Order: sequence, then structure tokens, then C-alpha cells
Amino acid sequence: MSNTSTSRSRYLQALLTSTALVSAGTASTGAAAQDQVQQAGENAVLEEVIVRGVARRFRPEEQNSATGLDMALIETPQAVTVITPEMMNTINADSAYEATDLVPGVQRSGFGFGFEQIVMRGIFNGRHRVNNILFGNIFTSVESYAAERVEIVRGPATVLYGVTGSFGGEINTILKRPSRTPRFEAGVEFGNYDTQNYSLDIGGPLNEAGTVSGRFAVKYDEYDLPLDIDNENFPNDEFMALGSIAWDITPTTTLRATHYHQERTMDPWDGGALVERPDGSLALPDVDPEQWYFSHPDESRETLDMQFSIIELEHGFANGWQSRTQVAYNQYDEDLSYFYPFGPFGAYSLGDDEIYIYTYDIERDGEELTLRQTLGGDFELFDREHEFFLAAEYSDNQEPDRFQLLNSAFQGFGTIDMYGDGYDGQPRFSDGSEFNPIGGDREEIFGVRQELFEETEDLLLSAQVLLKPTDRLQVMLGVLYQKNNTVTTIPFNAGERIDPPEVTNVGFEQEVYRLGATYDIADDVGILDDARIYYSYSEGFEPQTFTDADGNNVSAPQEMEQHEVGIKTEMFDGAVGTSLALYDYEITNIEVSSSFLGSFGGFGSTVLEGAQEATGLEAEIIGEILPGWNVSANYAWSDIEIVDPNSGSAPPRTVPEHAGAIVSTYEFLDGALEGLRIGGVLKLSGDYSFIDGPTNVNRFGALEDGAHERFDLNLSYAPRAGKLQNFQFYANWINVFDEDIIVAKQGNPGYGIMFIDQQRITVGMRYSM
Repeated sequence: MSNTSTSRSRYLQALLTSTALVSAGTASTGAAAQDQVQQAGENAVLEEVIVRGVARRFRPEEQNSATGLDMALIETPQAVTVITPEMMNTINADSAYEATDLVPGVQRSGFGFGFEQIVMRGIFNGRHRVNNILFGNIFTSVESYAAERVEIVRGPATVLYGVTGSFGGEINTILKRPSRTPRFEAGVEFGNYDTQNYSLDIGGPLNEAGTVSGRFAVKYDEYDLPLDIDNENFPNDEFMALGSIAWDITPTTTLRATHYHQERTMDPWDGGALVERPDGSLALPDVDPEQWYFSHPDESRETLDMQFSIIELEHGFANGWQSRTQVAYNQYDEDLSYFYPFGPFGAYSLGDDEIYIYTYDIERDGEELTLRQTLGGDFELFDREHEFFLAAEYSDNQEPDRFQLLNSAFQGFGTIDMYGDGYDGQPRFSDGSEFNPIGGDREEIFGVRQELFEETEDLLLSAQVLLKPTDRLQVMLGVLYQKNNTVTTIPFNAGERIDPPEVTNVGFEQEVYRLGATYDIADDVGILDDARIYYSYSEGFEPQTFTDADGNNVSAPQEMEQHEVGIKTEMFDGAVGTSLALYDYEITNIEVSSSFLGSFGGFGSTVLEGAQEATGLEAEIIGEILPGWNVSANYAWSDIEIVDPNSGSAPPRTVPEHAGAIVSTYEFLDGALEGLRIGGVLKLSGDYSFIDGPTNVNRFGALEDGAHERFDLNLSYAPRAGKLQNFQFYANWINVFDEDIIVAKQGNPGYGIMFIDQQRITVGMRYSM
């Protein structure tokens, strides 16, 4: 890790250089503004405000995921971050997973077994949502080129979404809609590691009256893994297509149909593992990230196919109420076959640099139909206008979700440098024997270890009311009722066929509540347009089934309560927004056992005495600080502990106590450099745990490491006039100083780790009209 004074000095130097560029541009803009002052006299401030918004902007205007109500960010009594396509493009992020630097309290934890792992407020986020509907495939982000925006709610949104929501928060991607005006955009991008992608986005009216409009977007990516191993290539490709058509049946009624398709073929490379020292403690390895690979290049492959179709009918009533009907179908199919290292290195009486290499093969697929109806609007009570939002959602598997895991077969002992400088194109184990692909059908050779089918039926009823008892006070009340029935069928387990199959039927009914309030403390005071304080109380639950001391399967949910207070402001006529959130939560009923030596709350647990407790502070500012100068900055302090009465407490993996990021760009608005934008990203993180759960910390000792500082540069040029005015040219340099960044993708039992954010350089061009 680079934590020396020399390293910090170069980061400081880079940041100061960026600041100097911004200052120079600001001075130029300031001179122009001074001329305006002399010309406009008393209207000088208004003239400066008008200049804002000419540059490409970060800050979004609205969101609705946190409440269901169409509320401005400042009115929402919960921490919410909205990521726009402009922000994604600036940092060259292709998905919500790659955009987590923009959100306080959210971290990437690498890839593992085909999954993208996102941690929100110390909790691993599961499934993502698309247009408020649960997306079928877990741990897979929607391609950003298909998105109008991404809304990230921090903290539980169970009252709105039900148990499919993560305790830590929600990720909701809003897909691109048909364009009522003609649009065309085409792009191409190239970079190191054989990166190339091509994109097209067209839309506009489809009839003369303009009542029918459409949108079509497509993107194709090719890239290699960020590895540099002699005689080997690691090609990957991804494809995304979105088609949407809308019909304005009447001025107040719109019918819209959208289909989203995403597929990928990639090497599911997910790094290696920790190293066990002679004293039994664990440590990070000292290795070259570009040679950190342990599968076989000729037989390491994942294929994923996802489909999402949605029909939406929106209608506005004469009284202003809005109705929205959604019928959504999603389907996914994933096959994964590769070899993985089971660590730690040097454990289990192995040599110091040896590790077990096993096969890993899974298949996942499923289909689900969701019906969702919402109604919202204003109503009058005691001579004041209030708002309400009602939602009903029913979902059912069209085909049971299927999961199949083959038996993992030991292949040999790998070494920590098996693809190092001496590699000759033939992978070998530590004894010199050849590491070869599997010849033949892997299912026939290895056999099925586990296969299960899961059928889930859900009914959710949600009601929220926004009361406005005074001009400054807003109070939000919410309740969710959910009824669920899940049938799990297991025909194979532990490598044995079960005849008849084992069938478990678990159902539950649950109600949870929510309370929120905002109070307007200031309006139009100097540069401050609006300032509001808020309080939020929210509940969450997550069903679980465990085996009690008598061997009986018992169903009892994990339960969560969170309190959050904060302040939000808007400045410069809404060009800049800030927020500060302080939260405290506790998750109870986590299963533990005094005799369990594996993962926290895993198989064999017999008591529900475990907990996760957290207190945290999150701050962010986003917007156009000065004309042409956009900033998105955030900071998070997290004090989070997993508590086991048998083993004490320990932090969850990959959650630093302190973390933050600054994304800053300056765009020249006039003169010879008009349209040129220069920017940078500074990502800072303190140490975090690589060992999950207090039981494992007691076994191996604590390992908190990984602090890092990553600096990126970005540059774009979008001429405002002339022959090139429809073009945008851009370049991104990720991890300029080539910092080694390691995260824990698996806390135990394999203690897997991987490098992320390796240095990448890309250049591209977009043409739009």
C-alpha cells in the first residue's frame, strides 16, 4: 500500500495543480463577471446566476425512490444520491457498481463468483431495481448507457420496496424514455487492455402529430482483464440494447413499452486470497496485480443473458392525481465455469506460497412477472394541501428460480506466482505438473453437488402520506404490508439425489412503519436558497430460516430499526446542493452459535442473539460552484460492528472508518478554450477489515489494511460552434499513480481478495445532434 510521505506529497501536488487550473479559469470568468457588473449595476448578481447552467452540469433536478412521492431532493427525509449520465460519463463509469465513488457510505468489494459486490452502510447490497421493479439477476448492475439516471437510497427503504430491499439501501435505475424531439448520438472509445466500445442512441417522434415517439440505444464493449501475463489474452465482451416506444393517447394519458437486453461473455477472474503467516495470522500478499490470476485462461468463462420488459400506463386525472400501472417481466440465465483458489496461501499445512485450486461451476436462471399499481396526488385537509402515495405490487415466478452447483474438484496446488515472470504459456502446479483444462462435459465428470428450485409469490401494499401542517413543516408517515410464500425444492444436496425431493414451504406476513419530517429553517438568505433539517425513522426486516437446538426448521426474520437526522441545503438558485446525514441502526435476530467456526450467522446456528450495530456520518456537496466549475464531493465516517455474544465484536469487511471522494471539473465558457473541460477525481479511503465476523477474528486475529489514495484525470472538448460543434472528444486516465488497491471479496472460508481500479487510459469521441 502507498502510505508514505512521498506518496501523499504527489497526491497533494496533483490536487494543487488541479486547483490552480480551476482558479485560473475562475479568475477569467470573474473578470468577465466584473465587466457585467459595470454594465448591469444593481443586477450584477442576477447576471452571474444566469451564467450558471451554460456548462455541462452534475446536479439532477428530482428523484422519487426514497418516498414514492415526486419530491425535490431537499424535501426528502432520507439520504439520497442521484447519479446522472453526465456524472457517469465524467468518471467513465459503465454501471452503478463503477459509480460508487460518487456516493458517501458506499464501497465496491470486487467481483466474486460472477457477482458485483456493493457495500452500503456496512451491508452487502443484493438485487438492483429497474424503474422501481426488482431486477431478476442478483449482483448485476444495469449498463449506464441505458439509464436516464441512477437513484441510490441510503438506509432501509423497506416501507416502499418490501424485503427485497437491502437494509443498507436501494439502487434504482431509471431507463431511458422515448424522446419527443429528434435526437442522435453515436460514440466510439478505445483504451489499454484492448478496450473498445461502440454506442448508438437515437430517438424522436414516429408520427406527424408527435403523439408516438421512440428510443433505441445499443452499446457493444470488448476488453481484456487488467492483466499482463506473457503468451495469454483474456478477452471479454458485453452487449446491451434498449428499445422503447410511447403513445400519448391523450394529453394526460401515455402508454409506454420498453425492452432491455444485456448479455456478456467474460472471464470471471476474481483474484486470489490472503496469506497465512507462520504465527497463524493473516496478511496481504506482496504481488504484482497484473499477474494475480489462478484460473486457466482456456477454460474460465461466464455467460450471462438478462431480459427486462415493461409496459407502463400513466394517467393524470382532472384533480391532479397521477396513476401508474406497470406490468414487468424479467428473465436471467447465467452459466459459470472456472477454477478458483481456496486460501489462505500457506494454510492447512501447505507451503508458504501454495494454495488449493478447485473447479467451480454453477448455473442460475429464472423468470418473474410483476404487476405494480400506484396512485398519488394532493388532497385537502383542514384547509391545507397534503400529498399521498399508494402502491400495490404482486410478483410471481413464471418459472422457479433455479440454482445448480457442481461438485468442486481439487486440481492441484497453485503458487502465488504461477503466472509470474517465468510463465512460459503452460500453467503448472507447484510440483511442476501441468494445469490443463477439463476434457469433456464438466457436469458428467464432477456430478451435481446441489440443485434447488425456488418459487416465490409476493403481495405488497404500501401507503405514504405527506402532511403539511405549517408552511415550513412536512411530516411523512408510511406503512407496508407484505405477504410472502416461498417454496424451495431440493432434488440434489451434498452430492446425493434426494428422492422424493426435499420441499420447504415458508410464508410470512409482516408490517413495517416509517416516520419522517422536514422543517424549513431558512429561505433566500444570501447565497442560500433553502435549508431544511430532517428526521427519519425506518424499519426493515429480512426473512430467514434456521435450525434450532432441537433440529427443527424455524422461520424468524432479521429486524432492523434506523434513526437518521440531517440537514440539506440549496444554493445559487438551485445550482448547488449539500446534505449532512447522521444515522444509527441496529439489526437483530442474526443467527449465531457458540460452536460454529465458519462464517458469522451461517449453517448450524441455533440462536438468534447476533446483531449488527452502526453509527455513521455522511456528507456530500454537488453542483456548479462557480460558472463552469462543477464539484461532487463526499465524506463518510462509519462505526459498524458485527456482534456475536460468543465471540465479541468485529467490523464487517471492506468498510473503512473514513472514506471520501472529490470529483471536480472546470469548463471554459468563452474565449479560445471555450468547450474545453478539465477534471480530476481524488478517492481517499482508510483501512478496512479483510476478515469477516468476530469468530474469525478470534481465530486469525484482526487484519485491517488497504488504505489508499487514487487520483484520476479526465479531459473533454465539446466545441460550441463551427464544423465540430456536434462532436465531443474525451479522455480518462484512471489511477494515474498506479496505486495498488485491494478489497476483500470473501471474508471466509477462502479469504478471497482482489485488486480493483487498476490503471486504465481511454480516449473516445461522441457525435450528437
